[in-house]
Amino acid sequence: MEGFYVGLLHPFSTPPQALLLLGLALGAGGFKTARVQWLLGSFLVASLGGLMLAFGFEELDATMFALAFVVCSVAALFPGKLFPVALALIGVGAFLIGDASVPDEGPPRDRLFTMSGSMVGANMGMLYLVGIFLLIKERFPQPWVGTAFRVAAAWIGAVSLLMLALGLSEITRSI
Repeated sequence: MEGFYVGLLHPFSTPPQALLLLGLALGAGGFKTARVQWLLGSFLVASLGGLMLAFGFEELDATMFALAFVVCSVAALFPGKLFPVALALIGVGAFLIGDASVPDEGPPRDRLFTMSGSMVGANMGMLYLVGIFLLIKERFPQPWVGTAFRVAAAWIGAVSLLMLALGLSEITRSI
């Protein structure tokens, strides 16, 4: 069971996954509830696909930071708009989170427990974050709430871009 709990916290334990998950939730939270259901379904399917296919992309952290920047930019500039773009970005982001959730080699049973914990953690985290954003929008209909979400998305995007630049500078220094 320890592996399940380790997997449960895994999507929130690394900055690339945490920033990407926050950005994806802010992007999805900008839409109306009927559309959010499609985005959450896309997240579930794509994260399971990423976990099962597990390509093991090189420089996955840099890719996740870059995607978090793009997702946050779309969420800040076009909240609740560009549904097909949001659907595609959430699918790609969820796939990368699923791919990053594959544990190192070990006994198959232990890996299965850890991977199942990762999927529960990522999907429940996305569900709760989007739910909180929708609840806040519903309870506080003032215009400043939408502006606050856009500012939060912009800040998370800026942090993601800075983390990407820092990671790329580390790569170029090692060359």
